[in-house]
Amino acid sequence: MRILTYFIFATILIACSSSSKQLEKGDYDAAMEKSAKKINRDPGKFEEVDVFNDAYRMAYLTDSEQVTRLKQAGNPANWAKIYSLYTQMNKRQELAQSLPSVGIVIYEEQDYSSEIENAKNKATEYAYAKGVELLGTNDKMQAREAYAKFSEVKSYNANFRDVDEKMAEAKLKGTTNVFFTIEDQSKIVAPQQLMDELQTVQVDDLDKGWLNYDNVIDSNLIYHYSIILTMTEIMVSPEELKENVSRNSKKIEDGFDYVLDENGNVKKDSLGNDIKIPKYKTVYCAVKRVAQKKSARISGFIYYFDNVANKQIKSEPITSDAFFENYYATANGDLAALEPETLKELESGPVAFPPSEALILQAGNVMKGMTRDIIVKNKEYLK
Repeated sequence: MRILTYFIFATILIACSSSSKQLEKGDYDAAMEKSAKKINRDPGKFEEVDVFNDAYRMAYLTDSEQVTRLKQAGNPANWAKIYSLYTQMNKRQELAQSLPSVGIVIYEEQDYSSEIENAKNKATEYAYAKGVELLGTNDKMQAREAYAKFSEVKSYNANFRDVDEKMAEAKLKGTTNVFFTIEDQSKIVAPQQLMDELQTVQVDDLDKGWLNYDNVIDSNLIYHYSIILTMTEIMVSPEELKENVSRNSKKIEDGFDYVLDENGNVKKDSLGNDIKIPKYKTVYCAVKRVAQKKSARISGFIYYFDNVANKQIKSEPITSDAFFENYYATANGDLAALEPETLKELESGPVAFPPSEALILQAGNVMKGMTRDIIVKNKEYLK
């Protein structure tokens, strides 16, 4: 019986431990949420009712005192916090009212609607006025803060005055515009198709937050930074053939001889069959392995320029390669001398070398991907 009593007591402690611990830590809302769930499942959990009541009372006293202090401070910036506090107090009251009638006490039940509406209106007015003030500085970073203030206004009242137009203006003034272009400073003239391909490095999808990338100039924008991919060298190697000859030999079976006895007669086995021994011969085959190779390389730098300060802020080398390789083999001699893997090599043959321009374009395609990766990596340089 004592063991059973202990078990029941321990179970009760475990059941309410999480809500009571939240209460002890001063996390009153978490304590109320957990207690409320348990009370709804089992209205007879009076230990949870006590936790809920204590948490409600402490939260109400804490927030009421804070609202009083904030109002007395007379700072219009406090209305957003006051609105949040009243909203939270009303939410707690609604939670308490939704619970079964098992002793839940609502301290000083009141109608918060007028206080909430008043605080929201004043918070809206303040946020709008602050946004207009920040926007008027014509500073990029201040414009971003203004955007946040207008977003706050939208959260209170989606149709407040001209807030949408103000947000659009703040977005325009707060955005950092980056122009990407390429230059050819190599000793040989780059194919026009290469220039066109590199200019289409996909940068517009990198537009996130306050960065806007363009590779076509928008005359309506001021570009704060330029990223210039400068090609300084374009090289194509000569067509290369490398040959290597190997000679292969193998002993293979070539007929047989009869085994003779001392009288010159063919020996017989126990079944009366002639006894034979295989004969071997060595066969030879020369294998010529050929490697066809050709490559292209584009080298250069990616430069970052601060257009406002009229200075270079970063440079990074970039090199991309494209390779053509083909391997094949030919044989001269008896193929029986070759291993299966060598015979497999004979299935390939020579192919035409690709044109130099095709390899340059292939290297350019590699450079496009590398350029994008560098732009992503260096976003922190663009403010």
